[in-house]
Amino acid sequence: MKAILIGIVSSLFFAVTFILNRSMELSGGSWLWSSSLRYFFMLPFLIGIVLIRGNMKELLRELKINPIKWILWSTIGFGLFYAPLTFAAASGPGWLVAGTWQFVIIAGLLVVPFFYKTVETENGAQKIREQIPSKGLIFSSIIFIGIIFNQLQEAD
Repeated sequence: MKAILIGIVSSLFFAVTFILNRSMELSGGSWLWSSSLRYFFMLPFLIGIVLIRGNMKELLRELKINPIKWILWSTIGFGLFYAPLTFAAASGPGWLVAGTWQFVIIAGLLVVPFFYKTVETENGAQKIREQIPSKGLIFSSIIFIGIIFNQLQEAD
């Protein structure tokens, strides 16, 4: 349930950026600018988290050791994630894209079986697949129904 709450709060911040992107688009701004601004707007938050955890030295060391990997995955994150999302928000109602984005909460719940947890048994440590939590599935179905209603309202 904690993961769902974190997902909802994250989606709130994400949804606000969709609305702001659409506002920028209607004012004559390019979706490329708003996409770049979204990317750079996250940077202070991420640096703050790293500083609070006391991992800045490790981060800088990893950046220095593997700069190509960092650049590659950052490019994928921006080019395949932020840019298409910002384009979608610029191409249609921001609230519709933001509402549909709530599916990420459901997707996060559905990938749980791909992860393992280590459990100590009489035979030693064993890896066991995680189970989809039933409470989370019930709550996610409510979110999914809301997404469907949003989409049906705008369907032509």
